[in-house]
Amino acid sequence: MAIKITGKYTEPCRISVLCDNESQRTDLGKEWGLSMALELPGDNLWLWDCSASELFLKNASAMNIEVSKAKGLAISHGHWDHTGGMDALMDADFIGPVYAHPDFANKRYTKEDNGSAKEASFNCEYPGTIIVRDNVELDDGLFMITEIPRRDGLFEATKDLFLDQEMTQVDHVHDDAFMLLMTNSGPVVILGCCHSGLANSLYHMRDITGIDSVHAILGGLHLYVADHAEYEETAKVIEEFNPKIVSPGHCTGKDGYKFLKQRLSCTVLPMGSGSVYEF
Repeated sequence: MAIKITGKYTEPCRISVLCDNESQRTDLGKEWGLSMALELPGDNLWLWDCSASELFLKNASAMNIEVSKAKGLAISHGHWDHTGGMDALMDADFIGPVYAHPDFANKRYTKEDNGSAKEASFNCEYPGTIIVRDNVELDDGLFMITEIPRRDGLFEATKDLFLDQEMTQVDHVHDDAFMLLMTNSGPVVILGCCHSGLANSLYHMRDITGIDSVHAILGGLHLYVADHAEYEETAKVIEEFNPKIVSPGHCTGKDGYKFLKQRLSCTVLPMGSGSVYEF
């Protein structure tokens, strides 16, 4: 379904990283997971994922962000490192809706280094879930986009991901989603893990919105188990969409970050708990 972009925010939007694999502040914790807070004009707060535990709530408190007042939570996909803190969020008096693709609650597994299967599923029951089958405008100028087509020959980050404990059915993470925020600086793409691959994600955005240039790309790029060709594909599509700022975090991995930092001519910033971006 096409998205009609009718406007953008003319006042600053702030995006704060509540939790990430790394930390940009000594007083904030880190864990393998991701959570962000989007503070929009008009005192509108949205949450993007809730990391692996209650740690994102502790960090949010230290950053003076009241997550209980959020208008809603959008889930990038159903893996534990993006949903594990939801029980704690409910205990913190959050009562807003949760937006997610219908596959977010699938049973799923990851292959461990020793060859065994580890469950990686979403494990919280929440009555206020709103199913998003393709895209939805969460707030004026804030869109959640999912059901991303996978184009032949383009990278998708599904290595060692399965839908069964016997590890015979590949999990293509069809619930993978990203956010598009129309700021005064230009469009900002906010990623979760980008299991679809960045090229598939950005090409789908272009197909349904007509947007072929963005101001910033933030979040996980899932390059930590990628090879050089997949690094290069990611860099090329970033150049194609000509952002001013790229800030890779979470599952991008240190080697992936270093490659993009050296390879790209735009500003490449590290991401971690406590990172704040204003557009």
